[in-house]
Amino acid sequence: MKRGMKLGFGIPMVLIGLFMTIGGVALMVLVGPDGTFSLPDTHAASNGYALTFDSISVRGTLPTHGSLATTIRLDIRSNDGKAVFVGIGPAAQVRRYLAGVAVDRVIQVNWPGGVRTEAVTGSRAPDPPGDQVFWAASDSGSGSRSVSWTLTSGDWTIVIMNADGSPGLDVNGSGSVTLKLLGPVSVGLLVLGLALLVGGTLLTISGAKTPKTGRLAPAGAPVVAQPAAAPGPPPGGPFPDQAPQPGPPPRPDA
Repeated sequence: MKRGMKLGFGIPMVLIGLFMTIGGVALMVLVGPDGTFSLPDTHAASNGYALTFDSISVRGTLPTHGSLATTIRLDIRSNDGKAVFVGIGPAAQVRRYLAGVAVDRVIQVNWPGGVRTEAVTGSRAPDPPGDQVFWAASDSGSGSRSVSWTLTSGDWTIVIMNADGSPGLDVNGSGSVTLKLLGPVSVGLLVLGLALLVGGTLLTISGAKTPKTGRLAPAGAPVVAQPAAAPGPPPGGPFPDQAPQPGPPPRPDA
């Protein structure tokens, strides 16, 4: 592969691989290998009858099982020894149930902890929440209570109350949102990003190398002609026409 092609493929691969690797690491830190994003333990209190969260609006048809299903989990613990109730219900029916009731609406959950609430005034005492039949998921009792619910289409509201419907709440809670598909996606994104990063780096280094060439004379240096080698003497000596003559025959002894 030519140098230009190596650099043309290698540099974009390095950039894409770098962004994918960073994205994969960030996603793994946020959701982990099981695809769960967790909210830390947070304290919340209310002088009213309930703590409510802004409505969760879900549009369209969502999967209710498998790796594409989204599950919400809430863990609530009472700090004053009272039995606590936590439930998720249709927003319209929750509004009717708590109409005219003093509640605190949670409008912001801070990271890594703490909430900001807004008081809603009222003068009516609600019936115990456990007597209502519209809850999609709920749990109540003393100590720590938890509820898990698969996200479905509609408008939903999360409600935390004392199990007997009395005013005054002091609780700690944590939550999580799980989308199982995010776990394998984060791992695959990280592996593919690293592969592109390593491959692109090797291509870029290979393409950046200067090809080896022969040693060239410095520019402007004079070219000196080498003298031709002197020819050697021809066969038979330096004078071939004067070949040695045979001597006289020996004389017999007198």
